[in-house]
Amino acid sequence: MAARKKMPVRVWRTLYGETYHRKPTCEALGDGQRNAARYGHQPSSPEQIPLSVAMSAGLAECFHCFPPGVPPDAKPCKVLVEGAWVDGFLLKWERGSDRRWKGLVNYRREAGRVEELRDQAELRRDETSSRHGTIRT
Repeated sequence: MAARKKMPVRVWRTLYGETYHRKPTCEALGDGQRNAARYGHQPSSPEQIPLSVAMSAGLAECFHCFPPGVPPDAKPCKVLVEGAWVDGFLLKWERGSDRRWKGLVNYRREAGRVEELRDQAELRRDETSSRHGTIRT
């Protein structure tokens, strides 16, 4: 099975996981590891594999790493939310009426996802991402 365009070439998975992830620090991947340990299973370290291998193995996309409605070329970023940096995706930049750059971002908040315009000071590059996109600040 061929990899989809604008998707990462390599992804992360665990030995018994049913999904693949954009990075080994994905919150959902960590939750899965903790659940495995809680139920007496041996957690395995995430391993990086080609996307084509993950897709051929029938693994699903992680909901948090590949959220619905977010284009595959969106740049992974960090968004400052209530004093903490959370994973998000930069969809586009635009200049605000105050002449500062604003980023339209999609990020996880509570049980769902939020899409909103955030000031440049509240955004930064996601250094742990396997994709290298540029985030201006």
